[in-house]
Amino acid sequence: MKNSIAAEKVSSSTWDPKFPFDLVVAYEDTGTRNHALHLYDSLAQQLLDDYDFHCSWWKFDHLANPVLQQEAADSAVDANMVILSIRAHGEIPPVQKAWVEDWITRRQHRKAALVVMIADTTQPERDAAPALAYLRNAARIGGMDFFLHGFELPMGGVRSSLAPSPERVASIAPLMHGLLYHKSPVPRWGINE
Repeated sequence: MKNSIAAEKVSSSTWDPKFPFDLVVAYEDTGTRNHALHLYDSLAQQLLDDYDFHCSWWKFDHLANPVLQQEAADSAVDANMVILSIRAHGEIPPVQKAWVEDWITRRQHRKAALVVMIADTTQPERDAAPALAYLRNAARIGGMDFFLHGFELPMGGVRSSLAPSPERVASIAPLMHGLLYHKSPVPRWGINE
């Protein structure tokens, strides 16, 4: 009996806790959700040894419900990363804007990232310029790093399998590299800043 207690003490002293990582994903439809899922899977594979992932998923259509919108906003306030997976639109729809404006103003400028994934475009800067300007400004207001990734959805709708194709893996690789190796500017702390 003494041997089992000693073994428990040894194993518990070598346990290293993982850092919490809160992720919020908001998406427009099945195709944009699937692309965000591939990014989530890639992040989890890269960071799972060091981080304890907690992820919440929100479809924009559901944010028309005030209760769900509030829950999604509360999740985003404390998130380490918010991923928006949307289609290329000129403007952000009102429901999405209301949600973003709710949580972005309540952030306490903790280290975080806003990742915008825009479907149906290889040139998101051109195809979604007003939406991107709005989201870049929101990231600035919230003190968040901003990442942008444009991607094309497969022709003929959504693939029946969630298994990533080689093309999708290749399309996410640059975004993953940017997320994992991004160097933030050193925060300046001073009495007059």
